[in-house]
Amino acid sequence: ETEPQPVSTSFLDEIPVEVVIQLGRRRMEIRELANIDVDDVIELNQSVERPLDLVVGDKLVARGELVIVGERMAIRITELLGRGGEES
Repeated sequence: ETEPQPVSTSFLDEIPVEVVIQLGRRRMEIRELANIDVDDVIELNQSVERPLDLVVGDKLVARGELVIVGERMAIRITELLGRGGEES
């Protein structure tokens, strides 16, 4: 009898996932949302000094700072979370 061979999971490396960079949050009432207009400013709960959160699914995986690359916004990773249960 032959032993079962381990299943290769390398195909998982090619599956795309959505990465979300959270700038901040704000809880609003529907009434407030219905009244927003162009040029309104909505303050967020996050201070400008605090790092941005990089989230995959519902899991926080890294933090970083906002940078500009050409004409696009980007994030420079400053902290990795959840690798082997330790922060780096």
